[in-house]
Amino acid sequence: MINAQIALLRAGKPLEAFDTFFDANGVMYANDVVFATGAAQARQKQVPFFSSAVSIEGAITDLVISESLGQCAFRNKTTFVTKDSRAHQIDGLCWQLWQQGKVIEERYYDGDAMRARISAGVLANAEISSVIR
Repeated sequence: MINAQIALLRAGKPLEAFDTFFDANGVMYANDVVFATGAAQARQKQVPFFSSAVSIEGAITDLVISESLGQCAFRNKTTFVTKDSRAHQIDGLCWQLWQQGKVIEERYYDGDAMRARISAGVLANAEISSVIR
C-alpha cells in the first residue's frame, strides 16, 4: 500500500493518493500542530492548494518503510505550477502511520522542524517514531 501511494505522489496525483489511502478518521499535523482531523477536513484544506496547479511534478525521495510497524517517512520535493505560471517548490518531511492499508496519522515538517528530525535520523530508519513524537 505504501509503495502504491508513493507511485501516485511521484506521478503528480496527490489528491488521488489522499483519497485512496487516507483514513476517514486520520489526523494530520503540520510541525506538530493539528492541521486537520478526519479526511473530510484534511481534503477541504488541501483542495485549494492543489486545484490552483496546472501541473504537478511529484518528487518523493529518501523513502524509508517499516512494514512491521506500519510506518514510513519520506522527503517531499514536489514542484507545482499555478495558473499564473508561477512555480512553487515543496520541501518537507512526511512521516506516516498506517493501519489496515490506510494512513491514520500523518506528520508533515518543514523548515527547522524538518531539519531537526532529519538530523536525528528519521530518514535513516522509519522505526524511529521517537524522533517524530
